[in-house]
Amino acid sequence: MKKLGACFLALLLLINVLIPSVSAEKLEPKIKVKLVNYFGNKTEVTIKPTGEYLIDQSIVRLTTGKSYLVKYNKNKITILDGTTPLFTSDTVKLLPLKETNYLAINNRNYLGSFQFVPENSKYVRPINEIFMEDYLKGVVPSEMYAEWHREALKTQAVAARTYAYSYQGVTIDDTINYQVYGGYNWHPNSTAAVYETKGEVIKVNGRLISAVFSASNGGKTESNANSWNTSPVSYLTIKEDKYDAKTAWDFSVKKQQVIPTKLTWNQMKENDTTITNTIKAWMANHGYAEKEVKITAIPVLSLHTPTSGGRVSKGDITVEFFTKDKVDEKGSFIPQKKEYKNVAASQIRAMVGNRIMKSYLVTNKTETDDTITVKGLGDGHGVGLSQWGAQNRAMIGNQKYDEILGFYYEGAAIVKEYSERPLTVVQAPGNTNEPKKDKTAPKISSVKVSVDNKKNKGAISFKVNETAKVTVYIKNNSGRTLSYLKKDVSTKAGTTKLGYSTASFGNGRYSVVISAADSNKNRSSVTTTFNVKKVVKTKTGKVTASRLNVRATASTKSKVIGTLKKNQSVTIVLTNGSWKKIKYGKTTGYVSSKYIK
Repeated sequence: MKKLGACFLALLLLINVLIPSVSAEKLEPKIKVKLVNYFGNKTEVTIKPTGEYLIDQSIVRLTTGKSYLVKYNKNKITILDGTTPLFTSDTVKLLPLKETNYLAINNRNYLGSFQFVPENSKYVRPINEIFMEDYLKGVVPSEMYAEWHREALKTQAVAARTYAYSYQGVTIDDTINYQVYGGYNWHPNSTAAVYETKGEVIKVNGRLISAVFSASNGGKTESNANSWNTSPVSYLTIKEDKYDAKTAWDFSVKKQQVIPTKLTWNQMKENDTTITNTIKAWMANHGYAEKEVKITAIPVLSLHTPTSGGRVSKGDITVEFFTKDKVDEKGSFIPQKKEYKNVAASQIRAMVGNRIMKSYLVTNKTETDDTITVKGLGDGHGVGLSQWGAQNRAMIGNQKYDEILGFYYEGAAIVKEYSERPLTVVQAPGNTNEPKKDKTAPKISSVKVSVDNKKNKGAISFKVNETAKVTVYIKNNSGRTLSYLKKDVSTKAGTTKLGYSTASFGNGRYSVVISAADSNKNRSSVTTTFNVKKVVKTKTGKVTASRLNVRATASTKSKVIGTLKKNQSVTIVLTNGSWKKIKYGKTTGYVSSKYIK
């Protein structure tokens, strides 16, 4: 969830009771967080430890201040030091040798331990396992402005802890699907708020409450039953909130977006692109995927049927549009229309954009012949805690965090669930009486690659300084392996010479990868490149027709871009069915094959 942003289904509520003593048996738990928000989907990530990390199930340590690469390949994860693989497994786990050590992943810092796992047979996904309090120090400043009043930040800390505590043993992620987690990106004020509420969660009848909050309720809270059609709970009630910021919002939309008469597709420009782009994105997920759409009109947009909390629950919208693939026999775009009547107001909000229509507390709607305007208050669903309300109650009302939570979640109690952190020790591999293994990788040197483009062949030579299993392969510029010249072949120390054919290679840059592994599995590799540049033979032809049209594409309906005369010479680029792509002068186009000899 963005700062003060839309809802994150989340947390709970609170508070009129003195904090009871913590159970001596409960210690601070850890939580697992899949890191998605700042990384997206990557086949490899760069890591840089501050303090030493141990690769679990190995004797390999990662050195402080040094960068490494974590890479996905064929459902395995490999950690590399430069081009040298250090460890490969289905899952790679990194353990800090000290609790204060941290790891930079693509330049963002995180405390704790890590797993790197394959995801969707495509990507490497980091999972951060971290103590609850350290996790919250990365959550609170991501969900609320860290410079705000300490008591407001403490309400956020208790709510966030309650939410996270209910996910023990489950891997969550760092997005608005759960809570936004920024890693080891702390702020002194929000960190203090977490520390001052250490171990505190919210319960009703001894059970954690599933809490919710929003940025602003517009001056009136809403019930969970009205907002999500769930069973009503006593602590999420409808009432006036005089301390809320009553965040105002409004938007206007033109009824006619495009006047399509005699306009080409690219000439059609919508009036309200922010809204129309959001509608088109919504349509792409509802039957119009991979279609190009132009919104021509939004003649109807209304919101109605208020709940007991005063928020609209239903709406109507009509969208008129073209799709680029639907034209009539004259080549004109065919008008299309979608009408949604009495649908959930959440659908209307999703279509126009939840940062355009910020809440369901609509205060006014006006309509002219040309324009529809909607105004409202609030930011988010309005159920439970209001972040702006909490800030104003702390700043203006001089209220403490338990009082604030007591207003928004009547009857719930703050409970101190834990106070101590367990001692964690990472046992690093120590010295043994076993003989020391060779840790020096084979050295590959004197690498030479040559190419004879006329004879379509090439040669490779290189040296290794010890007996090793050698692999040599060629890959194209996209990284796809084309051929193996050696694969794990035991090779004596000295010079190796290999030949290869480039007959099947197109013009471009290619790479030769040479790797060598000794008997102790120490591995090194070298990559070098070569270019293939073959002489391309072209064909020429002559026009046999008295006059021959040149078209932009291989179709009789395509635009005519030029004409040729009888016996005129052209260069034939390629043959496409009954058409030939030709070049004459600086012009390239398509002509019928039967008129070219």
